[in-house]
Amino acid sequence: MWPYLRLREAEVARRRRLYEASFVSRFLHTLGLPNPIATRIWASPDNSKQLSVAVRFALTRAWFELSVGSPRDSRTNPDSWLHGTVVDVQEIVPAEVWSVTVEYAASGARPYRRETLYVLETTCEVIGRPAAGVADSPGNLGGTTGYPRPLRVDWSAYITHRMATSETDGGLLAHLKWACQEDYVRGISTLWLKRIATEGQAGAAKRTVAERYVLASVIGNSISGRWMTTNEMAQEFAGLPARVNGQRGKKNATLNLFLPEHHHIESVHFTATGGRDLHPALAVVQTPHREYYVLRDNGMQVGCEEDGVAEVWQEVLRCDARGGSL
Repeated sequence: MWPYLRLREAEVARRRRLYEASFVSRFLHTLGLPNPIATRIWASPDNSKQLSVAVRFALTRAWFELSVGSPRDSRTNPDSWLHGTVVDVQEIVPAEVWSVTVEYAASGARPYRRETLYVLETTCEVIGRPAAGVADSPGNLGGTTGYPRPLRVDWSAYITHRMATSETDGGLLAHLKWACQEDYVRGISTLWLKRIATEGQAGAAKRTVAERYVLASVIGNSISGRWMTTNEMAQEFAGLPARVNGQRGKKNATLNLFLPEHHHIESVHFTATGGRDLHPALAVVQTPHREYYVLRDNGMQVGCEEDGVAEVWQEVLRCDARGGSL
């Protein structure tokens, strides 16, 4: 028993060292903020993926903070996600949806608060909060994270269905719609998929990044906000006027994920032009029209070929404009 405990303690210590050496840890430390993950999560006590999901959640929150911004200074705003600590992470739909519970310490007149959010495993983007989660937070969230709404009807129906059956029916990506289906498989080049199938672990890693980019790049209403049909999302993306929908007043339980042609994937690379290795946190995604620099762990964009890696991300990652480590 004792050797096992020592082994577990050594594994937790190793995980902490890896995290503390990461850019997410540096970013939060620079802001003078606490560790975003509770002590018990470091051992992944309930599921081997608990810690990786918690870290990805912190990464995605950092991405929204740096790339989208917030209306108030997150360092002084007690309602900001940056002041929360992930205290529980549970798998809801295997390999697809997790619940993340975040606690906020009492601050001045603000009481202790807790919120539970449902996130996608691939990107850790928030899709909503379970209805029961409304009672979790005495402060009723207000606008603490920007995601106060419960799950949309389509997401709720999808999760309920997946929890009630062991059959995957193709899983989440079975609900994805994309153009040129003869040349792309779920938005990814058929020819490229055949090519990387012979690359072993490297090819598998590239495919994982590609699938993360796909879910990170679907039209926003696929994930949250107003429910829309695939056609409506395509028309809105193209700048066309919306058609009158006779079903608008009805709650539709069909989950629609739409990937514009602009974000179809031709290939994914871990090296820059000339064969230079990219920063370990970065990958380059080649689409039909341009290249994008993305974070490997959640597929979200941090730059493009014309401008390079955004300056704010160069500073956080400690890389140059072309994604090379400094």
